[in-house]
Amino acid sequence: MGKFGITAALLLFCMGGAMAQGVQGVHPDATPLQVGVGFTFVSFQETPGLTANNAGVNGSVVYYHDFIGAEGQVSDVFGSQNGKTSQLLFAGGGVRFLLPRGRTFQPWVHGLLGYSRLSPKLSFGGDTALGYKLGGGVDINPHRSRIGFRISADMYGSEFFRTYQLSPEVSAGIVLSIGRE
Repeated sequence: MGKFGITAALLLFCMGGAMAQGVQGVHPDATPLQVGVGFTFVSFQETPGLTANNAGVNGSVVYYHDFIGAEGQVSDVFGSQNGKTSQLLFAGGGVRFLLPRGRTFQPWVHGLLGYSRLSPKLSFGGDTALGYKLGGGVDINPHRSRIGFRISADMYGSEFFRTYQLSPEVSAGIVLSIGRE
């Protein structure tokens, strides 16, 4: 199963326990649980002078209590590196804060910490690293239904090959709100 599988299983168990505790403190117009999927683009700054543009998918789960939420996110993007297909995987968890909002727009900011994997393995060094994402976005729901739209932008940080990478990431997708009071 490996270190990644054990870490992912522990993250899911912890999130499941948090979700089972109820929704007593949630604002009347807030949704306790949101599941999002979408398209993501990362301009990965692999090494100084070498940038790989990668596109792929992402998924997230957020459980809110008042204006703060526990978030788990996975993103998997693909590109080309020296004529070969490259893959950059991020899986992590963290916290999300809701900002003051209107009826249609729900802005938020978040910080995530997790596991990053880059393939194919290069001679520069290891293919796994600690990664993080800092950023924000907005959930747009013009009809106040269970399905809305999500737009986000993050700064993705990692340290592969003893080189520190800061890479911009943008995402767009849909979000499903579950458990509205």
